[in-house]
Amino acid sequence: MSEPIKRVCLLGGESTGKTTLARALGAAYDTVWNPEFGRPYTEIGRDPDAPWTSAEFTTIARLQCWYEDCLAGSAHAVLFCDTDAFTTKLFHEVYLGEPTEAFEDLVARNYDLFLVCGLDVPWRHDGIREFDAQREWMHARYLERAAESGSPWLHLEGSHESRLEESRHAVDRLLAP
Repeated sequence: MSEPIKRVCLLGGESTGKTTLARALGAAYDTVWNPEFGRPYTEIGRDPDAPWTSAEFTTIARLQCWYEDCLAGSAHAVLFCDTDAFTTKLFHEVYLGEPTEAFEDLVARNYDLFLVCGLDVPWRHDGIREFDAQREWMHARYLERAAESGSPWLHLEGSHESRLEESRHAVDRLLAP
């Protein structure tokens, strides 16, 4: 019987390098990684002038986690997750001005390791990102999430290369027999 897949969740404010790091880690470990679902949801077919709804955030969280579970079946030892339902909950609060408890079952999901990307990377607007002013508030919430999770976690700062190296050391420890 094979060992269960280890799940590594990348957290961090907008434009902190999560996707770049998740992609690089997937390649380094010859495995799949779960991209953030909120981005394509926003880019494809959503009316940019329509106000956001709670139901949309619930859909994003559920599809993010559903796809994560699907990918776990094709992962090799480890699955890298570019965000989680907690992040979707934070975006609900930023966009709608109030928290939600509509998908607490998904927010409570456990991960084997959290990688929290620091704010030492400059914010870049890319047509979708819009919350430079909320980065520090969100970053503090991600650090709290990681610290309260009971799972090992790292706060990553520095160049992409140093973040990748530090992450690889932590993942190697996680996968060690």
